[in-house]
This record gives sequence, structure tokens and C-alpha cells, in this order.
Amino acid sequence: MRVTIQTENMKNLRESVHSNCSGVRFGSEFCEWKIPSLGNLKEAYTIVKEAGKKFSYLTPRISETNLGEVKEQLDFLNGEGDAGLVFNDLGVLSLLEHNPNLTPQLGRQLVFIPARCPWEQITNFEVSFMARRHVAKLFYQTNLNNAKTINFFLEHGVRNVDLDWIPPCFPYFKPLRDAGLNLSVHLHLTPVTSTRRCHTARFLGIDNPVSCPRPCFERGFLLRNMMLDLDFYLLGNVVFRYSEPSPKEIRNVHSLLGEFEFVVSMNPITGLEDRKTIDMLIDNLSAFR
Repeated sequence: MRVTIQTENMKNLRESVHSNCSGVRFGSEFCEWKIPSLGNLKEAYTIVKEAGKKFSYLTPRISETNLGEVKEQLDFLNGEGDAGLVFNDLGVLSLLEHNPNLTPQLGRQLVFIPARCPWEQITNFEVSFMARRHVAKLFYQTNLNNAKTINFFLEHGVRNVDLDWIPPCFPYFKPLRDAGLNLSVHLHLTPVTSTRRCHTARFLGIDNPVSCPRPCFERGFLLRNMMLDLDFYLLGNVVFRYSEPSPKEIRNVHSLLGEFEFVVSMNPITGLEDRKTIDMLIDNLSAFR
């Protein structure tokens, strides 16, 4: 079983490399204002490689303003020759044509359920129960369960994909593996909504994202929906739903998918803050197999 740690800052990265994880991802998954500097990226790459771990650079959706900065960073990593790139933007995918030494991984922001909601079919009581159940399954399939979409990414050299921890989706992940994709499943935090302009900055009265002091490195916020009795968590520019995987779910996903990678984020919500807590998590996941 492989466990990769995902982190946005150097403090957590220095802790993660001393754990029993297989690899480390460094960078921002959702916020382009937290893209690390080239200097920090070089330092992070050196620390991870000296620890004997796999290094991957994580990039968010990116505007034209910051695409040039990312291009410079990819040129550096391409010259090193042994780094992965998790991309959440098709513009970044286009840069890979000039960086053939990078191993591309499709980020989960580019993996989503069908955009058209089949609510009418589901709620139409003239339709049989089995028909409504069949339509309901659309909610658990991703755009990659469409042959044209998956072929598009395969033709661009993508052989690795990020997926969310949503147990009803597990049966629909298997066809992706059968199509030739290596799967990475994120534990704990599933994004519900995000924005380019930061939710947290707005709540704290920070007008300019360029000058944001990055409070999300240190804390998140609980958002409780009393009517639905649901808890959500705000971290930076993303609202997440937190779920603790059960032993049964972990055994189920292993039986369906075989070998795959767990991705675990170090942040204020997951509570992973040092080598000890990471290794405890890895031991628990291994015991549940």
C-alpha cells in the first residue's frame, strides 16, 4: 500500500519526509495565490529527493497571469528528470508538450460527475423503480467513465488520476484502472465548492489576494448546517466535507481496485502535523486491509 502526503508549506514538508510515506506532493491544489516560489520549489524538491521519496509538484487552476511563473517551474523540474506533476488546469497540460520528462497526473478538479442533473427522471414516479435506480447511478460516475474523455487524456500521456473518497463511486473507478490509469484516492476531505477569490479572505476582510497572509496554513473553520445536520469545513478558498473511512470501506476499495495510492493532506482540518501522526495513520490503513 502506498501513502503519499500532500502539503502546501515547507514546515509540513520537512515533517512529512521523515515519515513512512511513499512520496510527497508539494504545492497548492486549489489556490493560485499560494503557488510556491521557484526558490521554495527547488528547496522542497531537494529535501524530498534526499529523503529517498517520490516528489510531485501540485498545481491548481491557473489564470493567464500566473501561467508564465508555472512554466518556469516546470522547466526546472523537467531538467531534473524524475518529478511528477499533478495538474488541475488544461493550460498546464498544454505545457507538458515542452516538458516530456515530467510524469503527469490528472488532478481531481478535472474529474467530476456529469454536469446534467437527471432529477426529472429520478422523481418521475411513472418510471419504474429500477429505471430510477439506474439513473441515480449517474451521480456516482465521473467524466472519465466516458470513452471520449478518457481517450483525450490518454492521448496526452496521462496515466495517473486523482479521485475523491466517495464509497458509492468505487465500482465506477475500476473501469478507469482497466483503461490503463493508475489511481490515487484522496482520504478525508472531499471538496464541495471552491472559488478563485478566497472565501476565507473575504470573511477576514482581506481585499487583495496577493497580500493575503495565508491564514489557511494555520486554521480552518467549521460550517455547521443545522437544518440538514451536516458539518462542512472551510479551508482557504474551498469548502470540504470530512469523512473518516471505515475498515469495511477500506477493505472494499482494496478488493475492487487492487493496488492504488492513498493521498492524505497535512492541514488544520485533518490534524496531521508531524511524523508521528502520519505514521499512526499509515499503520491504521495497513491494518484495515
